[in-house]
Amino acid sequence: MSVSVLSRDARPVQQSQVHQWQVHKLRGEEVLLTSWLEASPNQYVVTARWPKGHDFYRSAGGSYDPLLLAETVRQTVPLLSHAVHDVPREYKQAWEDFSFAVEPLASLVTTGEDEVRMVVSCSDVIRRGARFAGMTMDIDVYLGKRLMGIAHTRFNNQPAAIYRRLRGSYADLDAAQEGCLPVGPPVDPHRVGRDRVEDVVLSPALGGERPGRWLLRVDPSHPVLFDHVVDHVPGMLLLEAARQAAHDVAGPGAAVIGMKTDFIRYVEFDAPTVVVAGEPVSAGTGRRRIPLRVEQHGVQVFTAEVTVH
Repeated sequence: MSVSVLSRDARPVQQSQVHQWQVHKLRGEEVLLTSWLEASPNQYVVTARWPKGHDFYRSAGGSYDPLLLAETVRQTVPLLSHAVHDVPREYKQAWEDFSFAVEPLASLVTTGEDEVRMVVSCSDVIRRGARFAGMTMDIDVYLGKRLMGIAHTRFNNQPAAIYRRLRGSYADLDAAQEGCLPVGPPVDPHRVGRDRVEDVVLSPALGGERPGRWLLRVDPSHPVLFDHVVDHVPGMLLLEAARQAAHDVAGPGAAVIGMKTDFIRYVEFDAPTVVVAGEPVSAGTGRRRIPLRVEQHGVQVFTAEVTVH
């Protein structure tokens, strides 16, 4: 379904409904995006609806969970790939880097129904012949009329055949799931900003508790982080691990207000994955930046710099 609206220069543009398959979600309640339109060449306006009581991305301190913003951006990656660039359903999109920053006072949950509106500016669009291969997105995120955050990401897009060659034996979904290590014990949920054991994605490091060091806790039965079967650790789980590690390092009362991340390699299910935090660095005005890295087989696979307030 689409309806006509006016762009800034008063020309009619089509506002289109978001379809569930376009955001790669099996559970309809996890679809955050509602509509999109092309405002001008390479600029799109995407609207979303954030639940006030999401089961996993829960509000804290009166503010929306910043990873709700991250998941909204993640859904925009396949949406624009399919809707704008005619990418077939079986193609795979993968983050190369992702960053965001939120303004806490503009992130407050109100009693009314605040529409989420993202202004997405696309650049560095890459094509391999006629095939869309990836692009960069810079995003302003509005909550109602308030600019509550910004985000930046670069992602690539691969046909199914090329993805299978890249992944080798790991492309087999059943084999990847069967090779998943047993779910490890959780750290204390309250240390990592959680109140339920099932939402904890960090385990104590091998040899017992070690400050600034954990094992990644991967539970493929988690209904939100694993909405559908995948062959590698999802990017949103890595963001959640970075957030939980930052909570543990920063201590009670800290709130994550930004991240800068790089996705270096796919993180597999069949080998231990280590999360390591460095020393926090002052960023002024009560803010600290915590460097983090994720390693598998002794090789760095993901890095993050998390800003807490």
